[in-house]
Amino acid sequence: MNKVVVIGGGVAAKGFVITSKKLNKDVTHTVIRSNRRAPVPCGIPYALGVLKDPNDNLSADTEIIDQGSTLVIDDVISINRDEKKVYLKNNDPVAYDQLVLATGSNPIKPKFEGIDLEGIYIIEKDLDKTVDLRAKVEAAKSVVIVGGGFIGVELADEISHLSGKKITLVEYAPYCLSVAFEAKYSIEIEEKMKLHGINVLTGISVQGFSGTGAVQKVKLSNGEFIDADIVFLVIGAVPNSSLAKEAGLELDSRSAIKVDEYQRTSDPNIMAIGDCASKIDLFTNEVSNIRLASIASKEGRNAAYNLLGKKKLMSPVGITNLFSTAVKGDYFAAAGMTRQQCEDAGYGVIQVEVSEFNRHPGKLPGAVKTRGTFFFDNSDLKLLGAQLAGNDQVAEMINGIGIAIQNNATAYNLFAYNYATQPMGTFAPNKYLLHLAATQAIVQFEN
Repeated sequence: MNKVVVIGGGVAAKGFVITSKKLNKDVTHTVIRSNRRAPVPCGIPYALGVLKDPNDNLSADTEIIDQGSTLVIDDVISINRDEKKVYLKNNDPVAYDQLVLATGSNPIKPKFEGIDLEGIYIIEKDLDKTVDLRAKVEAAKSVVIVGGGFIGVELADEISHLSGKKITLVEYAPYCLSVAFEAKYSIEIEEKMKLHGINVLTGISVQGFSGTGAVQKVKLSNGEFIDADIVFLVIGAVPNSSLAKEAGLELDSRSAIKVDEYQRTSDPNIMAIGDCASKIDLFTNEVSNIRLASIASKEGRNAAYNLLGKKKLMSPVGITNLFSTAVKGDYFAAAGMTRQQCEDAGYGVIQVEVSEFNRHPGKLPGAVKTRGTFFFDNSDLKLLGAQLAGNDQVAEMINGIGIAIQNNATAYNLFAYNYATQPMGTFAPNKYLLHLAATQAIVQFEN
């Protein structure tokens, strides 16, 4: 019987175990993680807002335990590659034939003045800590969120559902969500937040915190101070690769565990998946810092398929942006590169703007205008990126666009794309967004 040990219990780990149990015979799985209860990672902002009970954001372990795997709650203190054993804080060592590292990432906690004051938090993937945070958020009157990425924006949006809160979001970049969206979409998102009482400060940084025992003030780079009963630091994360480094595994330039196309590390008996593992950009073939649950899940499946030997490459090898979010009931989504990212990567760009009702006729109940911005390579019309705004349809529509980008689709492919239509569920047959964008790109390219 082949003994497989997994360190970590998040999306990547669970995706690996669930898939491996289906694909691999004569294999036992032991999952080791430090937290007693794991949350749904992307659901953490909602556990602090619209979810009445944060315990409902539980990522259940039934799919692991019910399939016969062993779950151990403990801290891993070291990996002995020669002995092929994992050493734990409170239990006996666990032997392995294959080891899978799914240790995730650690939130960045900069060394600001006053950073250790009570009331300053990072978002951790631990449901018990999320439950405690919910009570602290409910008791607070002034909430400050440092970081205008997806987690920061969603936190601000969700906490605004709770009454009696003064919420301030501080973002160093000129716009929130600038890694994924053009300025016009970022500005629209910011305006929606402001309309609902969220104070959005962009192009400004935090210099430190002050208070007696607990945080009371946040100092900004312009010298101003803002009140704070509770502060969330959501300014990014770094790979949690310390165990791998101490074990002598090779890391990449971003301190992620270096893996090949089959998720294998520099040790042939050890794989790495999820946020802790290295990634390659689909367009530039350079090391990427994109870390998403969907990518972690894909890597878990890849490792499971190739666990007992290199079977097949999961094509494409590279990754790219693929995001969606909701702000005050409106949805925004992005795939591939922004225009600036296209140009930084050396592409000439054809940009097209499209807008159409998502039902037909457009007078049907619930019909809304969906807007899209598309970027094509001006040399061969390859699709480089797209951004959408509309209702919840765009959250799924962007996934289809992501598949097109992964498969090097061009405007000609989108132009010939065959799609189903239904009046209450889709765009009109001659007004489908991808077809409209492709047509405009072809017109610009051929004229």
